[in-house]
Amino acid sequence: MEILTPPQYKEKRPQGRAPKYTPEYYMMMCKHIVEDGLSFREASKVYKVSHGTVSHWLKLYKSGKMSGRIKKSKEMVESQDNRILRMENVIKNLKAEIGDLYLENQMLKKAQVYSQRQKSVSSSAVTSENLAQWKKGAK
Repeated sequence: MEILTPPQYKEKRPQGRAPKYTPEYYMMMCKHIVEDGLSFREASKVYKVSHGTVSHWLKLYKSGKMSGRIKKSKEMVESQDNRILRMENVIKNLKAEIGDLYLENQMLKKAQVYSQRQKSVSSSAVTSENLAQWKKGAK
């Protein structure tokens, strides 16, 4: 009996660049601006965003469209099942990489032992590695 693996989940990338801050952050910023009566320029210095950004998010906040954006951002969070499948795939790939690295490490250890054995056999030639033993005998 063959075990079927679920199809690879490929997440669609949203258009445009990712926002620097979350809608919750902008909501908190707008509440602070409205409560304290800050100007756009003062708020932009405090929150380190442009005054145009402050103006845009304040318009959304006052029109009531801000809460809709927060719901959309929470909906974009992937479901638990997809997250589990992706993490299992990552774990499988990491285990395979660990196995490859283990085999490579064993191969390098054997190569090192072989190299040392070859050096001891051909130690009659003077090299920078066995120069110390030749100097000991010379006066």
